[in-house]
Amino acid sequence: MVLDRPVIPATVFCDFDGTITPVDTFDLLMEDTYGDFWRRLKGDLLCFRVTLREAMDQLGAVLTARHLAAMERRMATFVPRPGFLHFLDAMDRAGIPVVVVSGGFLPLVDAVLMEHRHRFKAVIAGLPVPQNYGATRHRIHSLYGSEEELVAKALVMEAYGQGHTIAVGDGITDVRMAEAADTVFARDVLAGLLTERGMHFHPWRDFDDVLRLLMEMGLVAPPGP
Repeated sequence: MVLDRPVIPATVFCDFDGTITPVDTFDLLMEDTYGDFWRRLKGDLLCFRVTLREAMDQLGAVLTARHLAAMERRMATFVPRPGFLHFLDAMDRAGIPVVVVSGGFLPLVDAVLMEHRHRFKAVIAGLPVPQNYGATRHRIHSLYGSEEELVAKALVMEAYGQGHTIAVGDGITDVRMAEAADTVFARDVLAGLLTERGMHFHPWRDFDDVLRLLMEMGLVAPPGP
């Protein structure tokens, strides 16, 4: 006898910096650590003069163990965006797995989410690997890379997606994820880029907005009396 497997109605793929965190923490830390170097690199990224993979390669070349440790300590002072943990509760009740997929560094993601790690289907981000004695430069490793992206979020969706795929994001690293998802929640830079491309998305301010629409779509049951 074959036992029925539980049906997964949907999977949420959620960006980290500026999505789970209330500000773009990666941008903030890179700005404070690398100043003009980061501003030039970010400008090249936003104008599509370099790819996301090329940008991460350039960052890895200047990333030191001292810089990374200082950034981890600072990241530990941040907490998830208000409403996010309530959103996780609702996803748990609905049987909808949540995958965190970040274009940034895994140690920085873990500095904020470590105590909640068990609640996610997976947490995917770039892993800095020291390249010399003293760790004065790093290679950023990813199991889900492409020619264009170090962390190719659409590939992560292929690996983990079940049921209706939902993307929640805010930045340039979320464009391919948005293109591959069934339903997209976008804000800030991502909303502008999707508007330019004529792509449909749902604007959002906080995770209550995301939860409300998932209830309207019938993917999540409304709270009981």
